This record gives sequence, C-alpha cells and structure tokens, in this order.
Amino acid sequence: MKLSTTTLVLGVALAVVAGLFSSTIFGITGIKSDAQTSTTATGLITGHVVTTLTDSDGNIKAYRQSDNLIVNNGENCVSKMLFGASGGSSTGTNVCTGAITEGFRYIAIGNSSATVASDNTGLGAELTASGLGIKYSTITWTNSTGSGSGTTAQAVMAATFTNSGPTQAVTESGLFNGTNASTNGMFARQTFSSISMNNGDSLTVQWTINVGGTANALTP
Repeated sequence: MKLSTTTLVLGVALAVVAGLFSSTIFGITGIKSDAQTSTTATGLITGHVVTTLTDSDGNIKAYRQSDNLIVNNGENCVSKMLFGASGGSSTGTNVCTGAITEGFRYIAIGNSSATVASDNTGLGAELTASGLGIKYSTITWTNSTGSGSGTTAQAVMAATFTNSGPTQAVTESGLFNGTNASTNGMFARQTFSSISMNNGDSLTVQWTINVGGTANALTP
C-alpha cells in the first residue's frame, strides 16, 4: 500500500497543539515518509489512520491503514489556535472554520473515492444514516517528555460505527471539529480501498496525530 504523509512545519514549540486534545489510547502506528530532510530543527504534525471492520461477534473482517493528509483548513486552524482563537480572518476559501475552541474530536466516514487534496473541506460523500453518522471520539493524549529533539507528543482519537441498515460501502474518513457538515472544519482526510459493512458490522476508525518526532524538518 502506498502511504502519503502531510507535515505542517512551524518554527515554534508545537507541543502546545497537543493541548487541543485530552483522554483513551488505542494504539500507535508507524508513519512512512519519502520526504528529504533539511538541517533545521522544527516542529512537525503528522497523522495516521487505521480502520478495522468487525462482525457482530468481534471477528476482524477487514483492516486498512494509511498516513493521512492534513488539509489547508487543519493547518490554518492549528495556527489560529496557537496564536489566538478569536483572531484571523473568518472569510475566504479554506480558512479555519468551525468551533475551534473544542478541537478536532469528531470522526466521520463516507463512500467517495475522490482524490484527497489539500483544499478538501469535507468528505466526498459523508454517511449520515443507520448508525454511520459523524461521532465524537474517545481520545488519549501522550506528553512529549524526552530530552532529545526527536521526542513526540501524540493524540489518538477513535470512534466506532455500527451499521443498523443495509450493506454499505465505506471508502473514506475525516477528522472534524463539529457535527454540522455545513459549518464544521475538517483537519484531515484519507481514502482507502472499499470496506463493505453488513448489517450489524462495526467499523472502528482510529486517527493518530503526532506533534514533533524528529530533529529535522521534513521538506517536500
């Protein structure tokens, strides 16, 4: 599987961003990057998403994992939250939208395979019915405590969707800061090969966001 990584480079102590997230760990997954490194020490934000389908007895039926794309809106909101939640323009394309005081704690799934791009502002075809609508996630926050420049702060968000309707294909997931699709802001999005959810099946989506984790800046 080809993995893709988006990094947000800030020349400040981005461990502050970890304060957007608080509370229940589900796991840590590796992140692959093909980017070249520079010699400048900076802060990074990277993400990874794992999707697991189980039947009504808890047996695993499908598993997907991939690095995600942090979209423009996610990058803009991080900057806005770091340097003043009430500041900055709220108009125009791809600005920070949604209730930024709460953080990106909502996970949605959909059935579009439209290409993931930095200017995405929502899922291609978000699901809303039969128990598959956007959900408030659990969360575990891990502090960066090491003395080296490669230490990492981490937030792990997870939500489980149980299908109460007919069989449904799922091909995408996103991380949001609210439940209203017309006003919320999306932090990250990723697509994956189709997962078929039968009635009674459960899909657990886990997003892992890392802040830091390297002594060097990743450059495209």
